[in-house]
Amino acid sequence: MLQAERWFNVILLCGLIIMVINSSVWGEEVVQGETAVKLDEYLTRSAPFGFSGAVLVASHDEVILKKGYGLADRDNNIRNTSETVFGVGALTMQFTAAAILKLEMDGLLKTVDPIGKHLDNVPMDKKIITIHHLLTHTSGLADDVGDEYDIAERDETVNKILNQRLDFFPGSGFEYSNIGYTLLAAIIEKVSGQQYEQYLNENLFQPSDMRFTGYRIPRWSDKIVARWYVGNKDNGTPLEKPYPYWNLIGNRGILSTTGDMFKWYQSLGCCAVLDEQARKKLYKPFLENYAYGWDVLDTKHGKLIQHNGGSRLGNSAEYIYYVDEGIFIMILCNQSFGEYPLAELIRYKIEDIIFGDDVVLPPEVMTVDISELEKFEGTFELNTGGIFEAVIENNALFIYAYGQDAVNVLAFPDDPDLARYSELNDKAIKVFQAAVNGDFKPLEKVLDDKKEKYESAKKLIEAKLEAGEERTGEIQRVISLGTLPSRYKPDAQETIIEIEGKNENLFFLSFWHEGKNIGIASLGSAQPVGVPFQMVSRKNLAGYHLGMSKVLNITFNVEGGCSRLDFTMGDGTKVEALRIEE
Repeated sequence: MLQAERWFNVILLCGLIIMVINSSVWGEEVVQGETAVKLDEYLTRSAPFGFSGAVLVASHDEVILKKGYGLADRDNNIRNTSETVFGVGALTMQFTAAAILKLEMDGLLKTVDPIGKHLDNVPMDKKIITIHHLLTHTSGLADDVGDEYDIAERDETVNKILNQRLDFFPGSGFEYSNIGYTLLAAIIEKVSGQQYEQYLNENLFQPSDMRFTGYRIPRWSDKIVARWYVGNKDNGTPLEKPYPYWNLIGNRGILSTTGDMFKWYQSLGCCAVLDEQARKKLYKPFLENYAYGWDVLDTKHGKLIQHNGGSRLGNSAEYIYYVDEGIFIMILCNQSFGEYPLAELIRYKIEDIIFGDDVVLPPEVMTVDISELEKFEGTFELNTGGIFEAVIENNALFIYAYGQDAVNVLAFPDDPDLARYSELNDKAIKVFQAAVNGDFKPLEKVLDDKKEKYESAKKLIEAKLEAGEERTGEIQRVISLGTLPSRYKPDAQETIIEIEGKNENLFFLSFWHEGKNIGIASLGSAQPVGVPFQMVSRKNLAGYHLGMSKVLNITFNVEGGCSRLDFTMGDGTKVEALRIEE
């Protein structure tokens, strides 16, 4: 009897050991190996400066990092973990694309089918559009027809989309289109006879053992769903929004975890969901290197399959797979960084660490009560006229710069040649002032490659000006919010342009390299250049901007009850800003 009890205890102990091992891989967190330790240190130090989310990194299918950072719920001090649920945004498109290919595998449709074969009342100008065109954003359809969480039923939304004017002849160009994927979701429902989410759950998620991916089907009560934040604004959780309606279904809004997304990556590496032929179609790039719901690129690290997602509510996501290197990265975030999607900012630093490049770590900071930072709030002025506004935001002291001389202190403390940034501001203002009046000659003049860049940049500016005309009203003026280091390209800069309208404003980014424009992008919103600061001693604060990825070599000293800010520049000189009394 005693012998039997001993064996029972041994078996029980082994079972517990196995449970501990399994939980270390799929449970709370994984930090395994030298690279993972470096990543973890970077992300942990980044949290006080604005990072909040969860990250999973795998090397040749072995998970080396799986951990959460920052807070899922600030009011209740609930932290993000590796199991927290986030919104994946436009990563939803890859599920839609896979569902279409699954239906093709089952003989229920073909990607060459015209959409009129599966949708009713297709107008004459859209009868040539195929499922393939929708999958590759080459249909000519616009981006959206309404806000994400507007109540919009399927058939009325489909009719609304089909009655939109085409931007170009189907197949002749590329224009990112959320509503194209809305039509694909409608086709999935009509062909399968199931609701979109139900079809994905039964045919994609269950075969992949993805138990916490979907809109509403999973048992979300078993998980923490992260709240979404923009600055100090709490935008709630996606479960508090109206049930996903048809401006969202098929193109955005799916919820998931880093662990489930890793399972999806593994499913796409075998025949769990799609056969080999379907997977080849899924990843075959067409115009603008876009495949079926994926960007497929050639990089210095080999083939890259990727997509991102997010919304203006604060959520963002990055799915990154370096095929030749066997590196998979999944980033899910629940707050923004100014106007930037946080996942997009952080991904490049994660990649640099993985591939052995140097990344300057954020400084180690003190844990202090927020009241310790409140005494630094206020408005401060440089003797050259630049203004700093210091405000508490997301448990940090954000210093916002107004005027390029103030921006230079925050963004270029080591640069002896600061005049060129004012010149870039002037160039950008001239380009957009002319564009507002229909003149694109200044744009053509500053482009580094006129033939390839001019038409796409001109088209983007024209489209955004035309789309925003009703909202903005009469254009009042064009200003620059400042030029700062580019988050995309080393030794490049980006100028934030604000086109002020009578009612609302439009925002653009102008990218520069060696004084020439290398690209134009639109922004949904923008704010002055700002850097979060945290206390590193009782009298000093240090700043770190996640996009610039460097400690700015700036200390924030307090004298006489914070009557003056002393910024220490890279060469050791001091720059003073005096408090403006209110």
